[in-house]
Amino acid sequence: MKLEDNNNIFCSISAGYSSLMMAIMLRIWFPNHNIVYGMANTSKERSESLHFMNEIDKHYGFNMVWIEAEFHEKGVGVTPKVVSYENLKRNGEIFESGIKKFGIPNKENKWCNRDMKLEVLTKYANSIFGKNNYSVAVGMRIDELDRVRKDYKTNNVFYPLMDRKIDSKARNRFWKDQPIQITIPAFKGNCDVCFAKSRRKLMTILKEEPNRGDWWDGMIKEYGSIKLDGKDSYNELMEQNNGIQTFYRDYNTIEDLVKLAEQPFRSSTDEYIYENDLFDLEDECGSGCQVF
Repeated sequence: MKLEDNNNIFCSISAGYSSLMMAIMLRIWFPNHNIVYGMANTSKERSESLHFMNEIDKHYGFNMVWIEAEFHEKGVGVTPKVVSYENLKRNGEIFESGIKKFGIPNKENKWCNRDMKLEVLTKYANSIFGKNNYSVAVGMRIDELDRVRKDYKTNNVFYPLMDRKIDSKARNRFWKDQPIQITIPAFKGNCDVCFAKSRRKLMTILKEEPNRGDWWDGMIKEYGSIKLDGKDSYNELMEQNNGIQTFYRDYNTIEDLVKLAEQPFRSSTDEYIYENDLFDLEDECGSGCQVF
């Protein structure tokens, strides 16, 4: 819920159309507010997404703050580092640093969104506004009510698109006439082969772009058999899967997903309607990591 009598807004942006529609409209909806725009780069964002964000930033003059997580030794929390578009890490370096510390992330070990997005964005916003001295604008639509934080009424997170009853159709109408468009379908956005994406999305991506899985496959092979001190549940799950941890549901590897993608299946599209079958199960951040 937006803080009353407080004109500070931290606008948490991803490279999605909903998030950026909100970012563009915030200045119109809240003209007398101090708005700071920020995005956390995981180093596995697609280059098309980063380019689109940069073009939008320049066109609308957001003065967006690019933020990356820096991992430290055990017992020391992640810290935010402000970078520029030109020196963004793009080859998985940040993600790999987290894997070395916390292991392979998956549904049972979901540290990646927490440490590479939530923690660093919160710490950065606290550093410029002061703790609890700002509201956080998150770009979820009215047709995404199931993704809203359960405690949203008691914290400083608010959803401007929901407040204005904006759904996917209204968002699409907004972008139809915008001068800048993203060059990839929405389901390919965010981390390129993220484990939170539905199986259908992953299979479609790997069928169309087989090399997209190379980095993820390499992480499984390099770190998937390393046990973690003090992480009994993580180690037990590893043992249950013949000593290997993977990112994906049902202990699937990239090789497993590639084989599945070789079989006939209906590919994902931007307009795909979920049917809640085996291929469509998706974690809450599958359509865009929740950062607050």
